[in-house]
Amino acid sequence: MPGTHYDNDHSFIEILPFEYKKIAYRILRSSSLEIMLLDLRSQYSKHFEEFKSAEPLDTQMVEKTICACIVAKITSFSKMLYINEIEFQFLEETLYKALSVLLDIPATETPTIQTALVEDHPKTLHWITKERSDHGKYSLAIRSRRENTRRYFRYTADMSYHFIRIGSHEKVEELQGDIYSSGIKHFNKIVNEKLDSIVVNYSKNIRAALGEKYPEALDLFMVVLEKLEYLREVLNGISVGVINIETALRFLNENLNNTLDYASLNNNIRTESILRDFEEKLNQINHHTIELLEKSTPHKLYEGPVLEKLKIDHDIRGYIEKNKKNGSKLLKAFIDLYHYTLLMEKIYNNISSSHYIIIFPEYWSQEFHDISPGGFAFYSEFLVEKGDILELFLRINVATTGVEEYEIVHQRAKVVRVEPKYDEGRYLIACEFMMCPEETLELITHATQGQEVKDAYASSGLLDEDDAFAI
Repeated sequence: MPGTHYDNDHSFIEILPFEYKKIAYRILRSSSLEIMLLDLRSQYSKHFEEFKSAEPLDTQMVEKTICACIVAKITSFSKMLYINEIEFQFLEETLYKALSVLLDIPATETPTIQTALVEDHPKTLHWITKERSDHGKYSLAIRSRRENTRRYFRYTADMSYHFIRIGSHEKVEELQGDIYSSGIKHFNKIVNEKLDSIVVNYSKNIRAALGEKYPEALDLFMVVLEKLEYLREVLNGISVGVINIETALRFLNENLNNTLDYASLNNNIRTESILRDFEEKLNQINHHTIELLEKSTPHKLYEGPVLEKLKIDHDIRGYIEKNKKNGSKLLKAFIDLYHYTLLMEKIYNNISSSHYIIIFPEYWSQEFHDISPGGFAFYSEFLVEKGDILELFLRINVATTGVEEYEIVHQRAKVVRVEPKYDEGRYLIACEFMMCPEETLELITHATQGQEVKDAYASSGLLDEDDAFAI
């Protein structure tokens, strides 16, 4: 693997001319097997833009450089990957085709290729002859780092995850305020800017739709916004653990008990029906927030259920599609209202249900950046700080057939980097695993390497018999 710890064969890279060898290590550090095969097809890699030699690029040497990287990549893979037999056969065939280019021996002459490997490339020969059931590790000399601080190659896997913040190495006192706080910042800069933008758009659209002709109806829609804004204030207080619980309960109960006056809609049945659907969703969040406040203490947060989806959650897709074709200011206001309410629901669920969700992996997120045996990087709308300690729950598909089979890993990790992604409205949170057990390292390795092979195989299509490397 790219980095300092790998059991792969660099011997074909080491015999390359200096400039090509330098490019090869750049490719190996950053490119997946799929990218290498695509580069081989085009007979070029973006990394050759760093070629510094006064001599022009040699097309044959470019091909050999990429093939040397493919050999190093494949021989870094365990033979215990979570892939099927066809994908493993593809992996072996790809290795032999790369070797045929490097050794100038037809790929069909596998005995001849193996004989040529004996003296100068025994590590590749060992990988070829090693049984798939062999759990033993082949220990190789560790090559010194070259412009690389990563210990492992990072990739994706067929998995979902859930995380809980359990503390910070920098803070002695974790509990604070009137109610338990996890320390996750739900109302961070990105979330608040998103909510403020929705409020501006909603106010503009609803005034344009109702302001002149229906001032009483406008007042009704602004009351809905006021209720949401107060809910935002309460959830923010819960999030940071500082809130006047009695006052919050009084206003939330008033919000819940004072139903909207629909008389101002002048018997507009359609608009009233949609707004009642929104009120139902808002009341659901209000009701469960009251329950959370009543049952939580400064030392323990009430673990409420994940809020169920309501009629508006199913209908909103149709409204969004209709708005694309023939939108109106009123319809746009409804969509703004839904986005605001949905974000309140997400924040409530994250505050109250983080522990509850653990037993329901179907609620876990599948969107993450990458993973390796060294750590994990994922996206979140909610913010934790550098140095925070997280409990990660990883559900990884370990199937080698078409039938899904999952293993769940519970692993502690430390946040080492937080990057705001303002254009995406979320954060990239990078963690390093803490005291990761050997079996977990092995499972993650097999899952990520297996996914790398699957992706390469999926993009390769049917191999042409005359040009087996064509993809």
